[in-house]
Amino acid sequence: MTDKFLGQRRSVWLKDAKSVLQWLLLSCPVNDAAIVAVWVLVVSLLAASVRAQSAPAFQMLNPSPSFQTQPSPDGQSADALAVPSPTTAPPEYRVGAGDVLGITVFNMPELNRVAVVGSKGTLVFSYLPRPLDVDGKTTQEIGEAIAVELKQLQVLIDPQVSVAVVRVESKPVVVGGNVRNPQVLQEVRPLTLQEALMLAGGPQSEAGNSVLVTRSDGSGGMVAYDIDLAKVLSGTDPKSNIPVQPGDTIQVLPDQKVFVAGDVKNPGAFPMGRGQKLTVSKLMALTGGWKQDAKPTRAVIVREGPNGQRRTIPLNLPKIMARKQSDVALQANDLLYVPNSTEKEVGLAAIKGIGGAAMWGLGYYIIRP
Repeated sequence: MTDKFLGQRRSVWLKDAKSVLQWLLLSCPVNDAAIVAVWVLVVSLLAASVRAQSAPAFQMLNPSPSFQTQPSPDGQSADALAVPSPTTAPPEYRVGAGDVLGITVFNMPELNRVAVVGSKGTLVFSYLPRPLDVDGKTTQEIGEAIAVELKQLQVLIDPQVSVAVVRVESKPVVVGGNVRNPQVLQEVRPLTLQEALMLAGGPQSEAGNSVLVTRSDGSGGMVAYDIDLAKVLSGTDPKSNIPVQPGDTIQVLPDQKVFVAGDVKNPGAFPMGRGQKLTVSKLMALTGGWKQDAKPTRAVIVREGPNGQRRTIPLNLPKIMARKQSDVALQANDLLYVPNSTEKEVGLAAIKGIGGAAMWGLGYYIIRP
């Protein structure tokens, strides 16, 4: 029952009371006892009207525990409270498992609910005999389905139901790696890879030029796409700026670097660049060369293999720079170490003992024991 209907009932009772009062005054002798009796009757009718107005219009029996909510501070059940404001999900948004929906039944606040879509894509209400399948439906379609159920159960003659998405939880997109604000986005509308990265604050200064997108292949496996970050950010290459799908994991990879330590003029970490080949001769040019007291003929590359084992590659830097010996291509995370002339031998143990401090000082490369 609505407040309007209750108001109409009270008006009818007041009219009836007035009619009874007029009839008593006209048809009965007027004395003190009659006047008292009339006033008692009027007060009784008014009290009955107030009680009827304050009584609940609809009482739910055995509400479902899974959708019971904590009472509000004033003691009113939260089920009958106003539904929270919806998100910015567009009307064409398709609901999925985990989404939070607000259901409003007009003129029947006792049936209002804030419910979470279950893992099987269903909603369960205490006033419906069976779970309602909502997976992949729009809010309009869900509202129409609830209205049909209420009409079939004869709860309402012409139910008007509104459904809104309170919170989206079914379409996560993880954006991480070298971005400013790693987060889990919810794809309430179609997103491109560029838009997803911008929502995460964009790449950090330490980011490389590669973004890895991992997603389901539709058959239970996973597939990864290594995409040029510069082309994605430019927004001019549709093949790189691909549409994002729910469940995607987007990771901006760090810039691939090689490291130089020992007796060189400018030790440190040097970016390799995406798809570019960096050789020992180029790297030595970037460092400014070796110092006067260095021993470049006994330089080494420390490289870690797939199994975690480290090995050293001996180098004769003067011959390489003079093109008398083949140049050596570097790999990501390689360490080029140039010893001092006072060092008797250069090996893994010597590098750990002598060059370790320099490598720790770089803050980039750590040789594990």
